[in-house]
Amino acid sequence: MVEETVSRSAVPLPGRALLASLGIAVLACAFAWQAPERNGWAALALALALGLDGLARLAGAWLARRGGGPPRIAGLPSLVLAFGPGAGLGTVLFALALLAWPAGFPPLASALAGLVAMGAIARLVLAWMVLRIREEPEA
Repeated sequence: MVEETVSRSAVPLPGRALLASLGIAVLACAFAWQAPERNGWAALALALALGLDGLARLAGAWLARRGGGPPRIAGLPSLVLAFGPGAGLGTVLFALALLAWPAGFPPLASALAGLVAMGAIARLVLAWMVLRIREEPEA
């Protein structure tokens, strides 16, 4: 069943995702610097989620270098993993939301941290599944 859900395909370069993550991190640092007592914990949660996402992307790149190209989920697109190619748009939307409602940084950053962490965990699980498929002997 796992073989049916995992396939190989080209994925966009991680440069855009890196720039988007840096943009979000800069926004979080600016808000944490402005009001650390109110925004510090949300900025920390977002920074940890971005760090986890970076590790997950490194794991995917490592799998791609091992051979066969980077893994992806075939069939219905994952709502969590679908945000990757549009990460720049996500950064712009996050910035616009903060411009419209600056006091809402803690809930907005917390929600974004949760979404980023879910995507990172999904990427790590996908990498683990691909590694398990390669290690299992064929029957």
